[in-house]
Amino acid sequence: MSSAFDLTGLGAVIYKEVRHILREPTTLVLILAMPVMQLLIYGYAINLHVEHVATVYHDADRGRVAGQLVSVLERTPTFHLVGSVASTAALRAALVSGRARVGFEIPAGFSRDVERGRPVTVPMLVDGSDAAIAQAAYGSAAQIEGALSTWLDPLGESPAVEIRARTLFNPSLRTPNFLVPGLIGLMVQNITMILTALSIVNERDRGTLEQMRVTPIGSGALVLGKLIPYGVVGYVDLLLVLIAMRTVFAVPIAGSVGLLLALSLPFVMTGLGLGLLISMVARSQLQAVVMTVFFVMPSFLLSGMFFEIDLMPAPARIISYALPMTYFLEILRGIIVRGAGFADLWVPAVVTVAFGVGTLALASLRFAARPS
Repeated sequence: MSSAFDLTGLGAVIYKEVRHILREPTTLVLILAMPVMQLLIYGYAINLHVEHVATVYHDADRGRVAGQLVSVLERTPTFHLVGSVASTAALRAALVSGRARVGFEIPAGFSRDVERGRPVTVPMLVDGSDAAIAQAAYGSAAQIEGALSTWLDPLGESPAVEIRARTLFNPSLRTPNFLVPGLIGLMVQNITMILTALSIVNERDRGTLEQMRVTPIGSGALVLGKLIPYGVVGYVDLLLVLIAMRTVFAVPIAGSVGLLLALSLPFVMTGLGLGLLISMVARSQLQAVVMTVFFVMPSFLLSGMFFEIDLMPAPARIISYALPMTYFLEILRGIIVRGAGFADLWVPAVVTVAFGVGTLALASLRFAARPS
């Protein structure tokens, strides 16, 4: 009877496992590259210091002091002026659409009142769907007041200018309101991609996939027959997590649920197409899982779910804008948190549709053309 401490044949077992690893160089390269990718993403792409926040302003005064206030905003590192708007309604619309995260409204008579020493309030609208950005904007309000006072002091004025912040969409800055919508997209992407890839790789390993290819089943029917069930699973998961978001985390849906479900369809198609592409490259289920992780990690960290894309270095931003999750995240937060409509989200919607149709079409064509 052998003992648990009997090491007879240890060298042979180690030799066998090393040969097994070397027989799958793709898996070995992926596993070794994963920690390097993690280090690059965490150490190089992530920036916790919030600055250059997209900002718009409405100048209803157009006076001398108002112009100086705009100059102060341009010099404040926290803000990046992306343009001016013509009305208060347009200011709010810029925040709803996601074009800007902060908006300043300079009231009519602002310059006259400041020059006469009267107290003046400048409303600052802040997108509360991102707590980090909102808190950075709050912290910069006193900095703006101080910079404007420094400019006015040599004139012998006694200004009383207050930047009064007002948080839109998520006034309490609740973390679930910011975090949960992004997790919904990640879960839907992961479940459709992983299930599709593992299912096809498993059938290929068992030989059933090749048996189906030689039966009188059309290539289109074979592809759709494999993908539709997992698309349905993805949609069911989407509905379940939306219900959990609403009931468990008490996150309200400010916009149209119908629009959200409609724009989710191309994103589900993207996950199915990516899973199909992975299944054609991976030679084993382990490779399929590792390849999926390689795609999931950038989607998790570089899509804007936790860290603002504008704060990332150029190479990381390029990766971010190449990820389907980046655009679907804007749709999710736009509809759920900000109550945005299609007119506000048509750009990420069009890109999401392009990803869905393009990825699924490419994967289907390659799958159908693959020899048996």
